[in-house]
Formats: sequence, C-alpha cells, structure tokens
Amino acid sequence: MMAGVVLPSAAVLLQKSRLENLVYRCSVLCREAFERAVFAGRQYQIVLQAGELKVFRREADEWQPVNDVWLRAPVIPGDCQLDWPADGWTALPEGYCESPQLRFHDVLANQTIFIKIRPYDAHFVRESQLPADAAGKL
Repeated sequence: MMAGVVLPSAAVLLQKSRLENLVYRCSVLCREAFERAVFAGRQYQIVLQAGELKVFRREADEWQPVNDVWLRAPVIPGDCQLDWPADGWTALPEGYCESPQLRFHDVLANQTIFIKIRPYDAHFVRESQLPADAAGKL
C-alpha cells in the first residue's frame, strides 16, 4: 500500500526540474491542508515565513502551528523565488479556498511558472510558463 504512495511521488521528483519539484510539493501541501480543513471542520492557513511555507490551524480564534508528516513544509531553494499572498493562503471548512495567482521563479534556470489555485478543490492549475524577461512585463 505504501508503495502506491511513495513510488509515484519518487518518479515525479526524479523527472522534474527543481522549480517543478517546488510547485509539486507546494501543490501537495495545499491539497492536504484543504482536505484537512474540510474533514476537520477548521480553517487552515499556509503562510510564507523565512523561506518556508508554514501551516496553521484555527482553534478558538487563534492560529496554532501544525506539525504533521503529511503537512511538511517544502523549503524554498535559495535560487528560487515564490510570490505568496502576504496574508497567507486560507482553506475554509465549507470546501472553499482562496484562489490567488502564484509565481514560482528559478533564477539559475531562468524559468517562471504561474499557478492559479482552484477554489473548490485546491488543485494547482498552470496558467502559463514564460521566460523570466517576458514574465516581468505582465
């Protein structure tokens, strides 16, 4: 059973670039936080702090950090940049989440990926993949 989870994830990580790996790991984190919000009936929020995405759960009007193996925060490599919402990304227990546009950029590979999060299931949808000089003109 575990092979069904580990092997496909390992295959994806071996075939992708560093930036695509970061997008994939952020996607898994957002989908897991969304599922937890729906099934636990609590708000979950992901915030960018010190080059790392941190997960928080709302309990009694306070945000509590979540430490869980499935909600492990991907560390953003030093040569990669991530435009994340300043207030964080929130998933609601009603089965809805915020839908910001995210920008992932790899300085060394000169690669930029724009992602939009679907509001009803938290899946990442690639909006476009542009070279860095064209991405700056948007």
